[in-house]
Amino acid sequence: MSLAFKNEILPDYCKLIGYSWLLNHLSLNVPLRALCCVSEKRLAVQKIQKNQWLIFDAQLSVEEDLYSNLEFALKHETIDMLVLKFIFKSLSKDDIVKYIQINPKRILSKKIWFLYEFLLEEQLPVEDLPVGKYDDLLDSRKYIVKNNPIKSQRHKLNNNLLGTSKICPIITKTEKLQDYIERDLSSDISAVIGKVSKPLVRRAASFLLLSDSRASFEIEGERPTKTRIENWGKIINEAGKTPLSIDEIQRLHAILLEDSRFMKIGIREEEVFLGDRDRENYPLPEFIGAKSKDLNSLLQDWIELDTLLSSDELDPILHAVIIAFSFVYIHPLEDGNGRIHRYLIHNVLAQRNFYPKGMIFPISNVILETIEKYREILVSHTTPLIDLIEWEATPSGNVKILNDTEDLYRFFNCTVSCEFIYESVEKTIKETLPQELKYLNSFDKAFKDIHDFIEMPDNKIKSLITFILQNDGKLSKNKQEKYYDKLTKDEIENIEYMIEERFV
Repeated sequence: MSLAFKNEILPDYCKLIGYSWLLNHLSLNVPLRALCCVSEKRLAVQKIQKNQWLIFDAQLSVEEDLYSNLEFALKHETIDMLVLKFIFKSLSKDDIVKYIQINPKRILSKKIWFLYEFLLEEQLPVEDLPVGKYDDLLDSRKYIVKNNPIKSQRHKLNNNLLGTSKICPIITKTEKLQDYIERDLSSDISAVIGKVSKPLVRRAASFLLLSDSRASFEIEGERPTKTRIENWGKIINEAGKTPLSIDEIQRLHAILLEDSRFMKIGIREEEVFLGDRDRENYPLPEFIGAKSKDLNSLLQDWIELDTLLSSDELDPILHAVIIAFSFVYIHPLEDGNGRIHRYLIHNVLAQRNFYPKGMIFPISNVILETIEKYREILVSHTTPLIDLIEWEATPSGNVKILNDTEDLYRFFNCTVSCEFIYESVEKTIKETLPQELKYLNSFDKAFKDIHDFIEMPDNKIKSLITFILQNDGKLSKNKQEKYYDKLTKDEIENIEYMIEERFV
């Protein structure tokens, strides 16, 4: 008979294994990002993907008990700190002590022992291991790990997790990420801007700054005033100059909001959700942010994580993704979380000197071009968590969280987010930045050609070039009659030709 797990039918001749077996056995309602089972028959390879299931070869089958499946999960599946914490909370302390004491020097025993104490912040009644070999907690061939691991003398393990017991991201070392990290895209930026003059780079930075600020609002579906865009652009331009703090987040929020009459500036004091409401004003949440009473501790731990990642010199883009995406998952503000989330990418990259000072990295422009993929990444992380949040509607149409949800915002896998932002950075370097520099260089040359050809005020020439470029290389009859009626037909044709030559 087929077995259903997480609303998915188990493939024929298969049984649950690893995390899937554990959650089913312990009746835990925890989101599981990958469903795993083991075939009762031999496969041609060690594992295959079939729809939602990762199917392992029969040779990897284990006994149907807690610790055999826990060991399998740690050895063969991607480590999931949230799932592990829920599992550990449901285990008998006496049983796990007995398991460890059978052979505490075994690598998997050491890892389970360490992770239990790390995640639950509770020491088990087990003697420290004597002098001996230190093993890595995470396999550096499979995961992005800390450059300077912390030695756990008690467990004889190198704790190479990127985060802390309070907030801990996981990044698997995919071929794509490994390739990006080894290529050192930062040097590519210097190569691109090194080919043009410094004044041109400054002008490009100014244009890109305004464009990125506008794009960040457009991502949120807003059309703000010119003043608001320019004010936010000034903030982006200052990225990297001020260390992260709760006060700094509140300062940024105050600058971001133009009208704060109906919204609290700074860290919210009520719950927040994304979604809709029905005709009775009843909330229909697709995402619920962290409980307001948890925000202060979550943000303090988030700031500590930023400091740790910086001191460990983690790859700057991975660092930026961890900090920016964990912020938007916590959602500490009533509004503006998305824009500050994208500002944080600028902030970390600037602090880590990923691009030259005075330059701006128009990440929001590229995100806007791939907005559906960006939203899909956010939703794929947050949607499974909604089932773990117990809530009720408030009279005002908001939500009231009824259970403890803090851990949902402390543990996350950001591999896909890192790949996406790296792709965006690569596109910025290879396309957006060179195109802007080329455009400005061509514009300057066309300006000089026209300036040498005819006497006309500089601003008139600049507008003329813009009008012609906007109209596929021709000066429209309307613009000619309105602004350039004194130009002859031959002069217009000559100017159009000059522009065409420079913008080929």
